[in-house]
Amino acid sequence: MKYILFLLFFIHITYGDQVDEMEELILNHQHLIMKPEKLYKDGGIWLTHSNNVPFTGRVEIYSHVDKENKILECTIVDGLKHGIFIQYLNMSEELPGIIGLYMKDEKEGGWTITEPLDGWSKVPINVMTIPLKSTYIGYRDGLRDGVVRISDLLSGRYYDGKKTGLWYFFMDTDNKSIWTIKHQYEDDVLTGSDCRELINGVIFEMDCDLYDLKYPGSEYVLRQLDPNMKENEKDDLLNRFIIKDVNGIDVEIIVEDFLDHIDYYHKRKISIHKERGYSFNINDSLRNLLINQRKY
Repeated sequence: MKYILFLLFFIHITYGDQVDEMEELILNHQHLIMKPEKLYKDGGIWLTHSNNVPFTGRVEIYSHVDKENKILECTIVDGLKHGIFIQYLNMSEELPGIIGLYMKDEKEGGWTITEPLDGWSKVPINVMTIPLKSTYIGYRDGLRDGVVRISDLLSGRYYDGKKTGLWYFFMDTDNKSIWTIKHQYEDDVLTGSDCRELINGVIFEMDCDLYDLKYPGSEYVLRQLDPNMKENEKDDLLNRFIIKDVNGIDVEIIVEDFLDHIDYYHKRKISIHKERGYSFNINDSLRNLLINQRKY
């Protein structure tokens, strides 16, 4: 039975989702061109570089290489994002597609994030020809509130920023109509779990502790959905290791989680993996290094 692990990297989502996508884009891609004028953020307000006053209008950001290639667009009113926000999926800049609604700088309604299923690649690829993965999260007053879905891997619900009700995980890639893990939440507290496996077309109930020993469990998915999730006792046992990103910066990873992800999503001999604002060259040298660090 084949299993899938999802890594949502890309924009550091937290329950309040306080990360400003436009600010992060500008800080990490300073070569991009901003129209109608250059802005900067101070005290949570977007100001004009020319007059240092709160900006009002439609902002568009373009590639410096192809000045007709739009990267991002959004409306700002009195220095606050207000209206439809769009970041276009861009393979060359390794940027996920993001679309949603801001109301006075707070997320509202459904937000969707789209990125390549097999990870980023330096080789030019027509985005229309590659498989994509998507994440949908509902919001109210800036908090997660409503349905959350990660492609065909996870289905759950938030209420007032907290996990609530039943959350289903579909970890078996060969049988996506069958859930393998089910969590029950109340006010963000896990109150119960059920696990099962499918063998030769037959569903077997399974103790969740045994399931976690045999298969990738739900914690990895939840940790990527919420990087600031509180650590529990099991986190002390995680196999942490330091690797360097493409810029030579030391980054701590969890060896088994990282290997599981690149084994599934980076089958090409050489590719680029991006998470938490860092980019990594995926090649045989890195694979062998991590395999030697593996504990089990």
